[in-house]
Order: sequence, then structure tokens, then C-alpha cells
Amino acid sequence: MSEKKAKIIKVENKIQKKAGYGEISEQTISRAESVILNNTADFKEIAIPILSRLKDVLASAKSNPDDIEHITQDIIRSVMELKSNGAIFKYNIVGKLAEVMLSFLEHLLVLNTDALDIIDAHQKTLSLIVSKEIKGDGG
Repeated sequence: MSEKKAKIIKVENKIQKKAGYGEISEQTISRAESVILNNTADFKEIAIPILSRLKDVLASAKSNPDDIEHITQDIIRSVMELKSNGAIFKYNIVGKLAEVMLSFLEHLLVLNTDALDIIDAHQKTLSLIVSKEIKGDGG
């Protein structure tokens, strides 16, 4: 048996340094919830540039499918933004569809024509949902 010892690496907690230590007051939580619930910002203004970027990445992928790592990360980033923002702006269907797409992308090994067609259909579906302002679960 080897006499090697495990090396412990202390990780710097940058988020905790930014946010601080201790509990968050009930008043702060209530104000944050109120801001989220009474949000009047237009989700379309946020989603359209993200969907446009996703469309551009897909066009790039069709012309250069060899760069699967970079393309997949760009697609994942856009879909994650839609997922998180959809929930905040009460577009639950956007969040659910983005979650399905993220699961698909996590298991994607080859960026072939079929995969790009699926991602493209997803982008078109989300674009339609946003343009028609279908909120909630879509009915």
C-alpha cells in the first residue's frame, strides 16, 4: 500500500467575499421578493438578443461544425440565460423548454446535422413563444 497523503487544496470563496458573511435579514428577503413579483420589465427586450445570438451561433455551427466545444458552450450559455430569465419573468414554458435543451446538450457527443436541426427547432420555438408573449406554462 502506498504511503501517499491526500493533498488538501484550500479554495478561495470569491462569492462569499462579495456577498459577505452572516444571515440575510427578513426585510432584505421581503424587498427582493417584492421586486421580483412586481417586475414590470419586458422579457422580450431581454430574450430577443439572446435568441438572436443563439441563431447566429447555429448559423456558425452549420458552416464550421468541427469546433464542437466552443459552439456547444455558446449554445449552453444562451439557453441557460433563457432558462433563468424565463423563470424570473413568469415565462415558465421558456424555462422548461430550456431545461430540456440543456439536458440534450449535456449528453451531446457529436454536433451533426441532426443535432443542429433539433437545436434550431428549439430556437425557433422559443422565439415564437417570446414573440407571442406566451407566459406561464403556455396553457
